Amino acid sequence: MSGPAVPRDPDVPSGHRGAAGAVGLAEPVTAGREARLVIHGHRRVADVVSTVLLLVLLVVESAAAGGGIVFLSMAFHSCAAPGNTCDLGLSSAVVSVGPVLVALVLVVTLLGCTLRLVRRRLAWPVALVGIAAQVVVFSAALLLVDSAVRHGF
Repeated sequence: MSGPAVPRDPDVPSGHRGAAGAVGLAEPVTAGREARLVIHGHRRVADVVSTVLLLVLLVVESAAAGGGIVFLSMAFHSCAAPGNTCDLGLSSAVVSVGPVLVALVLVVTLLGCTLRLVRRRLAWPVALVGIAAQVVVFSAALLLVDSAVRHGF
């Protein structure tokens, strides 16, 4: 006899050797780490594919939003018309800061998705939040430009 008998865990395969090297002992999976959902197989492939597609959509949306914000500067050409008043400080701030915010949202979303994909965590919700953030940035720019131009009679 080599030593005391070790009770066998029925959930562990018979050939598994744990941390102590004895058959049947399983080492803890989350020792020293926080427990998290690890995705495998088809779910992992679906997450990567959906994340990449959403990021491509985000890049297209970012180009359209950035160009649209710059295009909103044409609304201030009506300031020279009689009876119209414009807040030129607000208009220049929106046209210059808007595309920077669009680029910032794009970069932060790309970095967030990349980090989550490398860590094998779900990344498509981050891309979806980035898309929603671009819509919010463009809508805020549109509302600010609309409030900066007052049309007279």
